[in-house]
Amino acid sequence: MDSPDEYDIIRLLCCQIKMDPVVLSCSHSFCRVCLQQFWRTKETQECPVCGRRSSSDDPICEQLCSLHQEKLDFFCLEDKQPVCLVCRDSQKHINHTFKPISEAVSSYKEELITALKPLRQKLKCCEYIQGKCVHTVKHIKSQADHTERQIKQQFEKLHQFLRDEEEATITALREEEEQKKQMIEKLNRDISALSHTIKYMEEMMKASDVYFLKEFPVSMERVQISSQPDPQTLIDVPRYLATCPSESGRRCRTSSRTLL
Repeated sequence: MDSPDEYDIIRLLCCQIKMDPVVLSCSHSFCRVCLQQFWRTKETQECPVCGRRSSSDDPICEQLCSLHQEKLDFFCLEDKQPVCLVCRDSQKHINHTFKPISEAVSSYKEELITALKPLRQKLKCCEYIQGKCVHTVKHIKSQADHTERQIKQQFEKLHQFLRDEEEATITALREEEEQKKQMIEKLNRDISALSHTIKYMEEMMKASDVYFLKEFPVSMERVQISSQPDPQTLIDVPRYLATCPSESGRRCRTSSRTLL
């Protein structure tokens, strides 16, 4: 304090019931208006009583008893609530146990600190797990990307296998188609030859006996050659469709598993 007059001023200002009371960090309390007037005079935020500089431009409001407008200096252990001096001595709190507010706060803070210990440990555990999860998520992402590439590679092999199978099957079909065409052309030639043979035989049987007997061995040989079984001229369609997935999915799945 610069002079005793300053203390006298603030003491006189706050000697009665405080209006809109506030408390500084040093625990001294004043009327808000009186304190602000003093600070304007001093041009610094210090306590008018002890001179300690305030840590805030806006001091904390001091809570008073709602019934008696007195400072709440005590704590009722039975009712678990702050009380003023008048409340403490009233009939409502007879035979109750009280503690100074500061002691009650200290006790409850210790209790809260104790209760917070497992929560802090749980928080550390969760943060540790979170840190591992971040690494795990990256690993999972890497696994998924790598597996996706493998899946695409394997299915590309399967697709290539099916394309090769398709090409080979169609090639075999076209080759058989060409063979069947040639067989039909040969069949047409055979029909023409058979017609000539039959006509020749019919003419021979009309010839003289001596000529017939003379030509008979050659004629029988020509008949036996012409009597050979007919070739299969149609395409074996089921043979080619059996290789398609729609007709033989099991075969394709087996082939794909073998390929993979």
